[in-house]
Amino acid sequence: MTLGIINLGRWEWFKLRKRWMLWILLVFAILFGQLAVWGGFFSYQNLQRTGGELTVPATLQQNQGRVPRTVACNDLLSGDPAKQPADLDPQVLGGLTAQCRQQATTLPERLARAYQGFTLPGSFSSALSVVQTLALILIAILTASAIGIDYGSGTLRSVLTKGTGRWPYLTAKLLTLGLLAALGLIVVLATVTISSTIAAAYAGAVPVSSAGERTWSDAGTALGKAWLSVLPYLALTTFVTVLARSSAAGMAIGLGYYFLEQILIALLSGLFSWFTNVADFLLVRNISAFTQASGGTGGGFGAAGALPDATHAIIVLSVYTLALGAGAFWLFERRDVQGATAG
Repeated sequence: MTLGIINLGRWEWFKLRKRWMLWILLVFAILFGQLAVWGGFFSYQNLQRTGGELTVPATLQQNQGRVPRTVACNDLLSGDPAKQPADLDPQVLGGLTAQCRQQATTLPERLARAYQGFTLPGSFSSALSVVQTLALILIAILTASAIGIDYGSGTLRSVLTKGTGRWPYLTAKLLTLGLLAALGLIVVLATVTISSTIAAAYAGAVPVSSAGERTWSDAGTALGKAWLSVLPYLALTTFVTVLARSSAAGMAIGLGYYFLEQILIALLSGLFSWFTNVADFLLVRNISAFTQASGGTGGGFGAAGALPDATHAIIVLSVYTLALGAGAFWLFERRDVQGATAG
């Protein structure tokens, strides 16, 4: 049985590697990983150059018709009149300067945190925090395509009639998809390693501060969480695709659910206070809780309130994964396989 699953998995990989979709999705993941590194690098450079920036509302500017703008704390604290904004009231200028003095006390820690965000090993966690959200979308596309294409082309019926068991067939597909997700994250981190090394060389000396340093253990934990977080979504997309017997339906629902959940949480939590408790049992919200630090706030479209704790998230995600996975296998085992659905 195990050997049969391995052989089916190898055949699935042989089919997937010849499809452009797999490599296009990988390129998107790599680009998002690079965005995290270089976005952090340029933010660090800006923070070094400006010492932090403050926004000056249009109402505080003496000239009419102005729009809100930013001023650099390094300019305000330089003492050079040529660098001082000439269109600000002295009292306003004094208040902004006082704010910059307060920010200057925390600037070394801010610089250190920013530096760690785009250099190794901290860049792994930064990149994975960006790629993980995209990974849910990419795994939905890949899963719906890999499973639904056999329904659409009608090859599933011919494969099963040749003696391939249904349970090994679906197991091999899911194991292959899970392995590809892990390998994809590793490839992304390999490219992040190269770009982080280059960015560190351009950034110059390491900022000195008392801020805690990120470790390789943190990076390994982030990688493990990023991979595990896609498995419940893989199960969801598999269930929908098997239920609808269509890659198009699996892809549409897999992608749509991600955005729909966050929109509903943002809307209904504002209307009904009790809906926040319901939201704590929804899939994407618990994925966010699992991958982020405990007690963080929701992202996306503004999930209301604090995220559930890690233990709650692990339990909820385990239930989703087992229930959706079991449902997919049950449907696949019991339902008749029709011819090509072209969907």
